[in-house]
Amino acid sequence: MEERELTERRREQEQQAEVQSLILRLRQYQAQAETTSQELIFVRQAIGEHEKAIETIKQLKRMKAGDELIVPIGANSSVYATLSNTDKIIVRIGGGVSAEKDPDSSMEYLEEKKKELENSQREMTGVLQRMEQEAQKIQTRLQEIASAGSSGAGAGR
Repeated sequence: MEERELTERRREQEQQAEVQSLILRLRQYQAQAETTSQELIFVRQAIGEHEKAIETIKQLKRMKAGDELIVPIGANSSVYATLSNTDKIIVRIGGGVSAEKDPDSSMEYLEEKKKELENSQREMTGVLQRMEQEAQKIQTRLQEIASAGSSGAGAGR
């Protein structure tokens, strides 16, 4: 009888350890998924900014020096500005460095950066889906343990 009780206690301890381990892994997946979701939001915003810049350059190519336009300055405010030059675009190329480019080169550069962002978005979405699948597997296993524990407790008493 004692050996049986010891075996049962060991089994319960092992199961408790497994539950704690699964819960820890589940929390880690949830934290990683939250971080990845936040990063995805930033990537989507950056893609939108690139699209807006590309479209703006297309519109600027149709204009000529001396044309007036409205330029947003933030906080839902804009100013009127006169276009002095239509053949140079200043593009930030990284590390706080900007470069003057012609409109076509600027659009090519921005399109390439947008493609890189879209690739990152696809990769991050795939990672997020895999994390969610793993989290689902853990939740399923925890439910199995809970069901076995509740049915086992009733049968043994």
